[in-house]
Amino acid sequence: MKGVLEAAAPGLRAEFHATQALLKSIAEGASADVVILTAEGIEQLAAAGKLLSAARLDLGRSGVGLAVRKGAPKPRIGSLQELKETLLAAASVAHSKQGASGIYFAGLLERLQLAEKLKKRIIVEKGPVAARVASGEAALGAQLLCELAPVPGIDIVGPLPAEVQTYYGFCAAVMKAIFCAPSRCARRCAGTCSSLPNPESSSRRPPGWRRR
Repeated sequence: MKGVLEAAAPGLRAEFHATQALLKSIAEGASADVVILTAEGIEQLAAAGKLLSAARLDLGRSGVGLAVRKGAPKPRIGSLQELKETLLAAASVAHSKQGASGIYFAGLLERLQLAEKLKKRIIVEKGPVAARVASGEAALGAQLLCELAPVPGIDIVGPLPAEVQTYYGFCAAVMKAIFCAPSRCARRCAGTCSSLPNPESSSRRPPGWRRR
């Protein structure tokens, strides 16, 4: 996404953070031409009157999956029991602290009563969870499949089992500017997002990603 946006709008300054981190920055006064967040994040900004109501674009949705370092054996996670066994057997398990997938996965560990039983739990405060897996710091990483897919040095094991899977929609929206009109950059970014190839027809799409 970063490369696509920079090609569409040379000179674009893009910041990439978890939805909760971006919402916190915006609440503290930060602004932008275009924001790309989870659907819930976009709705929160809309309710706060920070978005142009007619300038919202649904991009797609993604489920949560697990990844291992490239070339490492892929554990079985096809069923809930296999997922539990894999998490308990892993030398270390990583997930984000503020990202949508990390918050969900932390809650899932609690529900499955595994939070205190993992050999080592790595909570990533900044940066892709997959990068910790690629470096070998974490043996197993949980993150949205659409965020795992572009990271080199990892292999995606697959999506979480259906009974504990969840999906997050992503949207792009134009923020209200000082002059209450979308900038040329905002229009170009929104146009680029709308012209992205449909992940359903892409051979590179991760399992668990669906176009909305």
